[in-house]
Amino acid sequence: MRRFVQVTKAGKKALLSACWYLDHLSTGGDWEKFYQCEPTNFGGTPEQVSLLLGGEACMWSEVVNDYNVVQRIFPRAFAPAEKLWSAYDAAEPDLDEVARRLEEHVCRMNAGGIPGQPPTAAGFCL
Repeated sequence: MRRFVQVTKAGKKALLSACWYLDHLSTGGDWEKFYQCEPTNFGGTPEQVSLLLGGEACMWSEVVNDYNVVQRIFPRAFAPAEKLWSAYDAAEPDLDEVARRLEEHVCRMNAGGIPGQPPTAAGFCL
């Protein structure tokens, strides 16, 4: 985030990606760390925050190949997508509700033939 402060301090517009590197893997529901990243909480002034254009989720290819890239991206990418595109309560996110939405979305992907990794545990679809 230090670089983000420097860029906006120079008056430049910027996209945030520092907290949304999808190749930084953890076990279990690692989507939570992506969801809990608050894009406007980087230590900048209100003027610097106004230079925030949005964000992006990044996936580097050192740990993926043609057989697992989709599962590594989804559902992790849903967390920053919801954070950036939806109205949400940054102070009090209801992670249980978010988890439910992620589970449902992965089920829709799987039903459509798109392999999505379970967001929290083994998961199941009805």
